[in-house]
Amino acid sequence: MIKRVVFGLAVLSSIGLLWAADAFTGTWKMNVAKSTFAKGKEVKELTATVVEQGANAMVTAKGTGADGKAISTKYSAPLKGGPVTYTEGGPPAGTTVVGKRVDANTLDSTATMNGKQVGTTHAVVSADGQTLTLTRTGVDEKGKATKGVEVLTRQ
Repeated sequence: MIKRVVFGLAVLSSIGLLWAADAFTGTWKMNVAKSTFAKGKEVKELTATVVEQGANAMVTAKGTGADGKAISTKYSAPLKGGPVTYTEGGPPAGTTVVGKRVDANTLDSTATMNGKQVGTTHAVVSADGQTLTLTRTGVDEKGKATKGVEVLTRQ
């Protein structure tokens, strides 16, 4: 169960901050062949959709983990940055994900659990707007450092 929660947190912090207007809005599909995953956090397939709603972005991500279990999350995030509000599939209690817009094509986020940093994500949309690369770091259920790079393609 803990492994599943940490896996979910990693996916959420990776996909979790695709909220900015313009470059980040739309539908993105993970290119599993070009992505690298921390052990135990592999994904078989994943699609994320980002839609603007007023001052927020609504994000829906659905897919399948390497273990065959469904991945599903929904949340809203302020377009100008700030805390993410999950309505489905959020991280475990005590976890907060906060993002910051760096520039038009870059977002950084930090996940904390009970006041301790447990993950970061650096999200960059390519200059042509067709590729989203998420570089994430975190900790596994044993507290060991993890790193993964996820590559998504605009649909």
